[in-house]
Amino acid sequence: MDKKEICLFASYFKGNSIPYYQKIYLLELKKHISEIVFIVSNKNIESSEQQFLQENGISLLFADNNGFDFGKWHTVLTTKDLSHYTRIYLVNDSCILFAPLNNFMQWSYKTSSDILGITLSEAVNKHIQSYFLVLNKKAIPFAISYFKQNGILSTIEEVIKTYEVGLGKYFSENGLLLEAFIDNDGYKGEYSPYYYCINHHLSSGIPLIKKKIFFATYRKDELFNLARQYFKIDVNYYISLIKKHNKTLIIDFENVKNESGHSISFFSILKYKLTIVLLKLFRPFYKIIKSG
Repeated sequence: MDKKEICLFASYFKGNSIPYYQKIYLLELKKHISEIVFIVSNKNIESSEQQFLQENGISLLFADNNGFDFGKWHTVLTTKDLSHYTRIYLVNDSCILFAPLNNFMQWSYKTSSDILGITLSEAVNKHIQSYFLVLNKKAIPFAISYFKQNGILSTIEEVIKTYEVGLGKYFSENGLLLEAFIDNDGYKGEYSPYYYCINHHLSSGIPLIKKKIFFATYRKDELFNLARQYFKIDVNYYISLIKKHNKTLIIDFENVKNESGHSISFFSILKYKLTIVLLKLFRPFYKIIKSG
């Protein structure tokens, strides 16, 4: 059977210019996937940016910014006839792709699993982390049915429960096999393995990293959870690890940092480090009290 694949790239950005890191991501995807649909809510994208998409054979689709990335994917999955595709990639802009996708793509064609991704979480239910989700032929009708059944959800809590976690459960209950490119070094706990296992992931060849690490756009509740994991929030630390473990880079990190315009304040960093110190100090006592 001939290979026919499509990538649905869900994006959100302020302003009228496509961010540099997203362009790099799209160009790398285009090397491996013939059809790419760039889904955005901003209808005022500059003509030069639209020309960039056209010149590289990337389709542009406007969709309301409802339901987050899953809402954008829902728009396509429930309105277009995708029955003739052998593989659908659901990708979002929450990560910065810094290395080629060659190794992942080669691996993906060797496995017989139905749903693939870069990393997998076993928190609540086993599921592929949704920043990069691949649906092989057998999984496509199940995914379309699930999206139609659950619709577009309005809160991030509903989206995580129903789509991020619930979709993986639905796939497993229907006998579909899930598999990730990078393992979690045996970790099966409550934290998102993307952050908790990041050092292991980077040393194992993961080709991308969460943009929050670069842009310092952590929510307050996220910062506390990251502190509980003793997670480093120094972007330069991760850049050094990336350069250590990757001979080939496809992105200029200085361009990413300069374009982001975000930086976490000295006070926030100090508060974060103090939280970690306090957690390390009092955690042993909490364990003693909890154990009775």
